[in-house]
Amino acid sequence: MFKYLILFLFSFLLSFNLSSKPINISGLSKLSYDDIQSITSINIYDNNSNINNINILIKELSLSDLIYDISYEELSEKFQISITESDLIENIFINNNIWIKDDALIQNLKSKTNYFMSQNNIQDDIRIIKNIYKSKGFQDLSVIAKVERYSQDRINLIYEIKENDQQKINIIKFVGNNFFSNNYLNSTINSQSIRFYNIFKTGSNLNFSMFEYDKNQILSSYKDEGFLNVKVSYVLEKSSFNNNVLYFYIDEGDRFLINDFILDIKDNFIKNILNKDIDDFKKKLEKNNFVYNKKLIEDYIELFNQNLISNNINNQIIKFDVSDNLDSINLLFYVEKIDPVIISKISITGNSITKDRTIRSKISIEPGQYLNKYTLDKSIKNLKRFPYIKDVKQSTNIIDQLAEITLDIDEEKKTGNILVAGTLNSDTGVGLTFGIEDKNVFGSGNSIRSNFTVNSEDLKFDLNYVQYPILNPNLTNTYTIFNQDNDYTSSFGYKASIKGIGYFINFNQNDKLSYGAGFNYEAFKGHSAVNKSSAAINDNIGNFDNYNLNLSVKYDSSDDYFYPTNGTINKLDFSISPKDISDNSYYKVSISNKNYRQLKKSTNYFFLNNNYGFAKSSNGKLKTINAFGLGGLNFKGFDYKGIGPNDGSIYLGGNEYFTTTLGYGSSFIFDDKDNINVKFFLTAGSIWNSDYDTSSDADLRTSLGTSFDFITPIGPISFSYAIPINKKDIDKSRPFNFTIGTSF
Repeated sequence: MFKYLILFLFSFLLSFNLSSKPINISGLSKLSYDDIQSITSINIYDNNSNINNINILIKELSLSDLIYDISYEELSEKFQISITESDLIENIFINNNIWIKDDALIQNLKSKTNYFMSQNNIQDDIRIIKNIYKSKGFQDLSVIAKVERYSQDRINLIYEIKENDQQKINIIKFVGNNFFSNNYLNSTINSQSIRFYNIFKTGSNLNFSMFEYDKNQILSSYKDEGFLNVKVSYVLEKSSFNNNVLYFYIDEGDRFLINDFILDIKDNFIKNILNKDIDDFKKKLEKNNFVYNKKLIEDYIELFNQNLISNNINNQIIKFDVSDNLDSINLLFYVEKIDPVIISKISITGNSITKDRTIRSKISIEPGQYLNKYTLDKSIKNLKRFPYIKDVKQSTNIIDQLAEITLDIDEEKKTGNILVAGTLNSDTGVGLTFGIEDKNVFGSGNSIRSNFTVNSEDLKFDLNYVQYPILNPNLTNTYTIFNQDNDYTSSFGYKASIKGIGYFINFNQNDKLSYGAGFNYEAFKGHSAVNKSSAAINDNIGNFDNYNLNLSVKYDSSDDYFYPTNGTINKLDFSISPKDISDNSYYKVSISNKNYRQLKKSTNYFFLNNNYGFAKSSNGKLKTINAFGLGGLNFKGFDYKGIGPNDGSIYLGGNEYFTTTLGYGSSFIFDDKDNINVKFFLTAGSIWNSDYDTSSDADLRTSLGTSFDFITPIGPISFSYAIPINKKDIDKSRPFNFTIGTSF
């Protein structure tokens, strides 16, 4: 037994000695042995290296940019290492790329000119190029890397591309969705199908990472509505040569209800603060039949915490927890203590144009205050609404409960614009606007704008200066100078020239509520009367100095500036020209109320818009220029200023008017990513009580119509067709209305 052990040990030692050999390296021209030694932990001068040393050596050398390729061969007397040295890259070329430009690819590559060529980088580059192309729908792309000698130690790196065919999604289908409509789900995802009605949309490229994102968006939409066990999958089917059908299969599962609501708040002071809002929350739950709604809960949690902060409670926050049974949910609200954090420093970076003090004046946080996310988020949101700021990124570093906040400003580098805009609408016809604007004058955050506009009625010039006061970011001052010539011959029977100045101040109390006040002076000249026997015309002929005072209040909770589908817009405007200082004395009140209510589970909505106006002159003769006009774009189905009394061919207007529009808006044909709205509406209204007409009856008019509104690369476009249902003999109808483009 012992002799066998001795024999085994001898054989092991012999084999070990046989594998211990020196290292020989070939292929070195620019590099030396010492250079190789500097980039490896293995002693390459050791004559007793083994296979483990060689494995470590190859691994370490392959990580160096100095080495392009490496291989080894174990000979009887040595380990032979063969090295291909890296060359510097002189140029990088992309060949045969049609759909994606060279720069868009090269800027994303790991390989760079004047750097050593690396095999690892080349492999990464090939993967990067393929991923970029795949995001554009090129799934069958091939990429080959080639090297071309430029000089003795420099090369040209060439990527040969074969794009093949681009794949598109031409149809998107949802299967198994009962709760959400197809169009609503379409609005939540990024993928788009081909739209026959929209020449600007060609369908999404085939992109599986986008499909995965879309799947998660659908999952999130369902879970936010209480479908906690929902399952979503997608399948791609080829429908034709380069077109595909994307199916989303949805298993909704059961909708969970809130079975129990537990309020775990022992502090009576906090309870009293939140008491009213908690009662409102319970009423909302009851109104929604206790259906779980994540967004509703999160909105109230945010409201609760805002109330705590406003009451100087900075060391506690309200949170919620959810526990689910088989088909129901228990909802728990509780208080969590936190260590309050104080803001020690606020740094502003990235603003090369806008002054530091300008940016600081727009935020509601400052050193010494407690840090809370609501105030911080509000400040960032406030900054983003200014036209000279593109984006704001914030980072917070907290050490020992002291926070250093950095706001990185991405500015609009080009804040000056020259615009030539064409307008076309059925009220004023073809128009042209030429404008010059600077949204950030000398980095102050203030803006200046001049406009020159001409259409069938107006020839006008105005200069506006908008100032955002340093001391209050919620204030806006607007200064105006204007000069215009108006041809009112076809409507009021005369021409007019108006020169003047104006000032308006606006205060944003919050994101929804704003107040405004201002005044303007007008030097009015009426001339070129077409009928000198008409009192309605003659009262506007001459020179008048008018001073107008203006007040406004606006509440806007709508979800979109152009095409709201949810929320309310209320506005009150009051203007007065006092008798003691104005030649043309009158006052005017305008009230508008717009309501939008989106239907659950869809992008469809109802709307109810109401407008009312009242005006009166101190001398009992409200001039036609100051009276209300009705028809055209503000009462579709009727001609521009086509409703109400007229004196022959002269429109008289009225001292009072109202309109009510009830309608239904939908994207059941067009999804909202195309910015297209279709509406069906019924409008009722009237205008009456002209001081130049003996009749004062408020005779009701109605019209029924539909409209198509959408945004294109050339600007907003709106088409409508409406027919009068109830009209008077003096009224003028016009079924078709349209607007193309917008003023500066």
